[in-house]
Amino acid sequence: MSRPMPAFLILLQGCLMATIERLFIYPIKSCAPVEVEHFELDALGPVGDRRYMLVNEQGKFLSQRQLPQMARIQAHYQGEALVITLPGQAPMEVSLSEERADVEVWGDVVSARLAAQAVHDRLSEFLGRACRLAYMDEHSERLVTAKYSSGDRQVGFADGFPLLVVNQNSLDFLSELLQRTVDMRRFRPNVVLSGEDIPHLDEYQWRTLNLSNGHLDVVKLCARCVIPTRDMDSLERQGDVLDALKEHYRVDGKIIFGQNAIHQQLDSLAVGQSVDVVR
Repeated sequence: MSRPMPAFLILLQGCLMATIERLFIYPIKSCAPVEVEHFELDALGPVGDRRYMLVNEQGKFLSQRQLPQMARIQAHYQGEALVITLPGQAPMEVSLSEERADVEVWGDVVSARLAAQAVHDRLSEFLGRACRLAYMDEHSERLVTAKYSSGDRQVGFADGFPLLVVNQNSLDFLSELLQRTVDMRRFRPNVVLSGEDIPHLDEYQWRTLNLSNGHLDVVKLCARCVIPTRDMDSLERQGDVLDALKEHYRVDGKIIFGQNAIHQQLDSLAVGQSVDVVR
């Protein structure tokens, strides 16, 4: 009769080694990413990540789903100030007004501070529709759905969770299927992990990502919309990308790429850090 496997061997069998290969923040939700070597973490997630959001006249968030040209809105921080660069235009430092408004993102209504009218005007002209830029300040609050957290965890204007983690090998597999390099920017991750022992799509099984300074709880598969099917330079839809995702990246009828995560006892992440992946 075979003996049961010791508990510590079961744990080791389910744990893989990975490395943080790339890190990104998105100063304005659904606009261009900023790749960084490290970022600090606060209660909402990566510092500076999706703290700004474009909304329509009714206060509902705008995204590349409706406005692909948002991908060409560049933003970066100079100290605490946000600087926006639109194609063919001089950089614009964002100034905030004293006006507040309730804005909506995926059904959550958040009190946010609005930028100055001159900022709204420039962005509206570029997008060809009226919009406003909202900022999540210290008086704003948005909670992660209690189903996936302790009930008191906060998040910025990200779709629902502080961090999105993806597997580089899953992107490489997609590139192999299409016989061309697929740009990681399509999938808008915060954290890209790589590892020789991590198969493509292995992230569907991840539960915890342990680091020397804390860990990430992996809480929800990330369902995908139309954005990953667009070339990030031409902004054209590519049907073969959608076909490949439908065939190889589906779970329960939904296209899945990456996992949403919540940070625990972590104050920073850096490229090159080692990660223990627990299934």
